[in-house]
Amino acid sequence: MSKKRVLAIIIAVAVMLTFNCSAFANFSVGDLIQNNTFDGGVGLPWHVVESYPARADFEIKNGKYYVTPLKDGIEGRWDVQFRHRGLIIEQGHTYTVKFTVSSTKDCYVYPKIGDQGQPYNEYWNYNNRSWQRLQLRANQPVTVTETFTMTYPTAKTCEFSFHLAGDCITSPLPYTVSFDDIHILDSQFPGYPDIPAEPTNAIRVNQVGYFTDLAKKATLVSTSTSPVAWQLKNSSNVTVASGNSIVKGFDSASGDNVHIIDFSSYNTPGKGYKLVVASAATTPYESFSFDIGTDMYSDMKYEAIKYFYHNRSAVPIEMPYADRQDLTRRAGHATDVMPNAAGTWYANEGQANYTMDLTGGWYDAGDHGKYVVNGGISTWTMMNQYERALHKGDVTILPYADGSMNIPESGNGKPDILDESRFNVELLLKMQVPDGKKYAGMAHHKAHDERWTALAIEPADDPMDRYVQPPSTAATLNLAAVASQASRLWKTYDQTFATKCLTVAEKAWAAAVANPNIIVDPHDAAIGGGTYGDDYVLDDFYWAACELYVTTGKSVYLNYIKSSPHYLKMPSKLVGGEANGLTGCFDWGNTAGMGTISLALVPNGLTAAEVTTAQNNIKAAADDFVRIADNQGYGAPIEEAPISDTLTGYPWGSNSFIANEGIVMAYAYEFSDDVKYLNGLVQTMDYLLGRNPNLQSYITGYGENALENPHHRFWSYQADNAFPKPPAGCMSGGPNSGLQDPWVRGSGWAPGQRAPQKCFMDNIESWSTNEITINWNAPFAWISSYMDEKGGDSGTTPPPPDVLYGDLNGDEKINSVDFALLKQYLIEMITVFPSENGMKAADVSGDGKINSIDFSLMRQYLLGIIEEFPAAK
Repeated sequence: MSKKRVLAIIIAVAVMLTFNCSAFANFSVGDLIQNNTFDGGVGLPWHVVESYPARADFEIKNGKYYVTPLKDGIEGRWDVQFRHRGLIIEQGHTYTVKFTVSSTKDCYVYPKIGDQGQPYNEYWNYNNRSWQRLQLRANQPVTVTETFTMTYPTAKTCEFSFHLAGDCITSPLPYTVSFDDIHILDSQFPGYPDIPAEPTNAIRVNQVGYFTDLAKKATLVSTSTSPVAWQLKNSSNVTVASGNSIVKGFDSASGDNVHIIDFSSYNTPGKGYKLVVASAATTPYESFSFDIGTDMYSDMKYEAIKYFYHNRSAVPIEMPYADRQDLTRRAGHATDVMPNAAGTWYANEGQANYTMDLTGGWYDAGDHGKYVVNGGISTWTMMNQYERALHKGDVTILPYADGSMNIPESGNGKPDILDESRFNVELLLKMQVPDGKKYAGMAHHKAHDERWTALAIEPADDPMDRYVQPPSTAATLNLAAVASQASRLWKTYDQTFATKCLTVAEKAWAAAVANPNIIVDPHDAAIGGGTYGDDYVLDDFYWAACELYVTTGKSVYLNYIKSSPHYLKMPSKLVGGEANGLTGCFDWGNTAGMGTISLALVPNGLTAAEVTTAQNNIKAAADDFVRIADNQGYGAPIEEAPISDTLTGYPWGSNSFIANEGIVMAYAYEFSDDVKYLNGLVQTMDYLLGRNPNLQSYITGYGENALENPHHRFWSYQADNAFPKPPAGCMSGGPNSGLQDPWVRGSGWAPGQRAPQKCFMDNIESWSTNEITINWNAPFAWISSYMDEKGGDSGTTPPPPDVLYGDLNGDEKINSVDFALLKQYLIEMITVFPSENGMKAADVSGDGKINSIDFSLMRQYLLGIIEEFPAAK
């Protein structure tokens, strides 16, 4: 299934903007403020925001919202705000503003109703737009009631905010300001649309589908201690299979009592299946619908890898490559020359007297940062996806073949996936400290904005100054590993670039050996960019040496890897970076497993016995992941583990740990042909696509309850509907027991009070549970592509042979006229072609669709790169 639905969350906020309130209103009639009294410990949609270096804390209790400024900022009173966004202030309407506020010390607050962003008009502020602050005396509550009429044109993206910093601070910090009984009354306001209920289906399934001849498992929420009868119904509601559930009992990770439904024996392809039971712990007693077949992931693998084109820096994102017109944007940071940051150890040593041209590469996540250690694993994963297909699969299919990904480089005679990875490799090469400097050869750890930017901003409009941060040993070894991997893959296609990559890689290795202890403290503050701290780098040395040895065969690297404590090992528990005993195989802070994969996959000088040992260790780790998944109620190959000194649960980006484990299970299958590993990967995909306690597909665009609102600066429709919704194929980081962001805390959630798998909220403000990043989408792209390959052929039936593919105007020629017609169709300038058979002739790929793949193939044909279209074969 590929249907999108509106996700119900605790509050509507920007989601409400997509509805016609007059048609659907049924709550908060006459009052624009959705949460007036903060009863039940819930503060949303009110939330606190800070601008660095300002800091504040908050607490919701006793029917009041308490905000405690801890440190002032440098910009002004707006550096600490308490606000409610998503308001529409209509021209000609009269509004009554009411609230009660109190403080533990003398201070001021500045209340105002105005635009969330430019032009920042204020339609009301205290004392009837006198631009005055409201004075508070210690412990003396003040109730304000004022009326105003909106004389401006209707403003559709407004907020009610209270500014608390700058000239509002007149007493020593900290002190606490409390808020209660907040209203914006409007007798003409019809209310907000009813918020759709969260799905509660008793049976949780992969909402996309199951492969015909592989495992098919679902989870039933039931307190019954006896098996429950189930039925599988087809799209005509006919029972086609039945059986009894397997009682699992209490599942700690989800907090649910569950049964397992195993319908693997049913293998008839079809669409619109459902599982049904007669009773359960929740209703309805059925699953979402799903398909059974072999081609469910064919589009998904394309969209997952296309994520990276959309997050390119320094180039415009444009049609036809963007696939959707609203996803196009101007080039962000088109010239990204950054000075070194001041006040660092590097600057204090007098080493920061140069700038770095870091134009290009991928943005790391929802922000505009560029990080070597995160870019390293992301780029390695993408190139490894190709390298696996090169040695074990088929590089003539999407996304490997030239022209298959519909990117600007398509048609250049080189594999598209290598072209995409090169876009970031070239950035990583630029991060190397230049010759003549004390730390020449090392890599700068990261580069990013001086402070975090707001949501709903196009990269080209980023107002922040940007700085490159000091070099680190971990970043230097990431550069060595990825550059050496790139060298061997590009040797066939671009010898000059391959040589450059290897030169950079070996220089980085030598610099890391000379400077083995330049560490980034994991506890450093993350201001304007992620910390990516890591105080253990022996794994990075091993990974880099593995890649360099596979590429060069030099004994210096072989001797190092054989002396490493990580030699030929594949962990199933992680303890480096920010991990502390987490289930996993590798991540940005634990890189050794990637080196072992390269040794096990790519022909090199190790003995057959040594390669077999590496492969066996990969299978042993996969055995652990399969065992863990089989013991879980929802089939997730991850266990609860310490994520801080006081909290046990799931880590930040838990879905990425799961996806990376899927890669290891795939390799175990490659090295054994044992289907248990492939079925383990199937369960991984099931969890990500809806078989979880949230009934949430964590992938945009896929499933009846697909991800809608990941944390991203540009794909910010929920925050401001002038911005686009995200493309399909983005994977959320998912459940995170830490619940660090103010949004989830404002919902009344607190760390340790929710089952780990339920620590998730599909809201753009929830950066701790709903972020998207390159190092999370890379493994998802890897496993979705692998499963599409192993799931079987697409089963596409080509059009009749009498059609001349590419001839869209019926003149029995294929030329630039047809190419122009196809482009017009894709950008919706035309909806039909001049030829009667034009729609069939335009599907030159033969996949039953007319899209950017056909556009790329047409261009290759006209350039003489290909002589025949796939549909004609």
